[in-house]
Amino acid sequence: MKALAIKTNGSIEHVDLSDRDTLSELQEYVDGWVQVVGLNDNIEMWLNEEGKIEGLPHNTKAQKIWDHFIGPATDYIVGNVIITGAPDDDGNVTGLTTSNQNDLMKLIS
Repeated sequence: MKALAIKTNGSIEHVDLSDRDTLSELQEYVDGWVQVVGLNDNIEMWLNEEGKIEGLPHNTKAQKIWDHFIGPATDYIVGNVIITGAPDDDGNVTGLTTSNQNDLMKLIS
């Protein structure tokens, strides 16, 4: 499954998540418990659930994506995030389409 990892240092990584232990992989990328927010019908952003409590740094690139889909000044995005496709009919995480990846990259470059 294709996903996009965006770190607070500004680096962006195209990653392949396995189908076996997706939750553990998501937790590893955000460095903690995950919280998921649907950005639209096709894209979800996974964040560290306790990122603000832990004082994680602002993620400016993920903030641009958030502001585009949810709206500016609606939240302050901190910590590393990973972006995946929306869940399938069984609630399983899906990967991003190539089109979604390209559109997201345009937003943050």
